[in-house]
Amino acid sequence: MDILAMDGDGHVEEWEGTWSDDYLDPEFRDRRPRVVETGEFEHDYIWDIAGERIRIGGSPSSKDGVVSTEYEMMAKWRGPHESGEFHSAEARLAVMDAENTYLSVNYPTLLLDWPIVSDPALNAALTRSYNSWVADISNQSPDRLKWVTVIDPHDPAEAVREMERTRKMGSIGVMVFGDYNEKALDDPSFEQFWAAAQDLDMPVNVHPGIGARAAIKAYRNIAGDQFLMSVVRGFKTICGSGILDRYPGVKVSFLETGCTWVDFAVAVMDFTLDNVKDRLEIGAIRSEHKAIVERGLPEATPLEYIRDGRIFIGFEVDDDLLPYMVNKYGTDCWVYASDIPHAHRVPDSPRYIYNRPDLTDEQKSRIVWKGTSELYGLPVPEGVGISG
Repeated sequence: MDILAMDGDGHVEEWEGTWSDDYLDPEFRDRRPRVVETGEFEHDYIWDIAGERIRIGGSPSSKDGVVSTEYEMMAKWRGPHESGEFHSAEARLAVMDAENTYLSVNYPTLLLDWPIVSDPALNAALTRSYNSWVADISNQSPDRLKWVTVIDPHDPAEAVREMERTRKMGSIGVMVFGDYNEKALDDPSFEQFWAAAQDLDMPVNVHPGIGARAAIKAYRNIAGDQFLMSVVRGFKTICGSGILDRYPGVKVSFLETGCTWVDFAVAVMDFTLDNVKDRLEIGAIRSEHKAIVERGLPEATPLEYIRDGRIFIGFEVDDDLLPYMVNKYGTDCWVYASDIPHAHRVPDSPRYIYNRPDLTDEQKSRIVWKGTSELYGLPVPEGVGISG
């Protein structure tokens, strides 16, 4: 059996080197993130950033070279910590080679929360430091290690400047969450962001994340579920706002939320937009519908955007409904993800797909590379896919 996958959603875990003097702006080095012991058990770590303590996923997983006990216990899924923490291209490529993965497009871990700290200037500096670090390591093997830009949306103009800077450094896309505090992705302040994504030919990738940390304290029952649900809300916003019509050159992905939500979200959008169109026809528009009308009703349905190659969807290799979704939406909109080095992933995911009896050989072959290639505009290496 020959397998060669193109991974559209891998991860790196920030470590002390991410904020070293090589990457963090001088004026912020006295407040650089520090790894401290939690005291919960031996070698259990958390970030201390300007007095605020935070831990996301496996970040941090080491302190002064000592690996966390938790990481060592989960090494089966996560691989060597030098790979997880992205110490070098060599360390990560060894894991990719073992899992028949030609290339991987990497996303952050700690920066899946926003804001990391309450000081906007420091928060923006941390994103710049991360981008410079991930670019530096990725450029040790630029054909196989790809990455996307992390932005601080607090200042859209600064976000655009960072997109421009990182595009020159090798970034092949930009990561966003489905919403940020009270602002959705169709907020007028984001128009310059969407324009830059089109001008720079950078796909916009809606990844699970927490964009309203403060809300969790006040509304835990609702805001506590935002990590995954923000992707669904982002889908609703983008498909219902005319963004894809105003910026016809932009491709969008919705990642790491499985594939089973897509049918529901498409149905919700069809119902919502059909309702507004019907009300327009009979002159019964209410105030809550005016914003949709003023933005401009979308020229296509979500299903049409997907089939036109404007929208791409991540999936989990063990999704029960994956065959149904592939049969309905085709093979070319799906973004294969390894999720290296996160602990909940399925190790050796290409082989897992190959062993599924409920997909055809053609379907298996295409979903491990086609969507990733189309979304990011990546060349396809010889021998990609699954054969055997």
